[in-house]
Amino acid sequence: MKKYLAASLLALGFSCNSNDNDKETAAVQVDQQVLAKHIETLASDDFKGRMPFTEGEEKTVNYLQEEFSKLGVSPGNDGSFFQEVPLVEINGTTSETMKISGQGEDFELEFFEEFVALTLKPEEQVSLDESELVFAGYGIVAPEYNWNDYEGVDWEGKTAVVLVNDPGFATGDSTLFKGNEMTYYGRWTYK
Repeated sequence: MKKYLAASLLALGFSCNSNDNDKETAAVQVDQQVLAKHIETLASDDFKGRMPFTEGEEKTVNYLQEEFSKLGVSPGNDGSFFQEVPLVEINGTTSETMKISGQGEDFELEFFEEFVALTLKPEEQVSLDESELVFAGYGIVAPEYNWNDYEGVDWEGKTAVVLVNDPGFATGDSTLFKGNEMTYYGRWTYK
C-alpha cells in the first residue's frame, strides 16, 4: 500500500478571504502566479516525473503536505494528509497456446495471432476448462446502435468467443456504427 495525498494541487493556488461581518461566506480566488509556481516546481526534473512508487512520488507528496500545512489546511483522514489506497498489480502470463476440443477433434490456437486472453482477477492462476464456447459476433452491447450480440442467449457456464473490431470497421459498411472508423467497441480491450 502506498500513501497518497487526499487533496488536489489546485488547492495550493486558492486563497480564502472572509468578511468579518459574514463569517459563513468566503470568496475563493485563484492566484495564478502562486499556482504557476507550484506547477513549475512539481514539473521540474527534481521531482523525477512524480511516478508512483519512486523517490519522485515521495518528494511530491512531501512537498504537497508542506504547502498545504503552510496554507493552514487541516488534515483529514484521522489527522493525516494521506489516505491508504490498496493497489493490486497484475502481471499475467498467457499460455502460448489454447487447446480447443469438441466433437472428437482437438486443435490449438496460437496466442496473439489467433486468440487473446486476459483477466483482471487478482488470483494466482486463472484457467478455463470444460466450458462450452458460444460465438457472440463482435461481443458488443451498444444500445445507441441498437446492437446486442449477447441478447437471447443463456450464457450461464459458457464462454463467449468474439471478434476484434466492430461491424462497420471490419466490413467497411458505412451504415454500421461509424463505418470505416473504429469505435471503442471494436477494441479488444472493450471485449
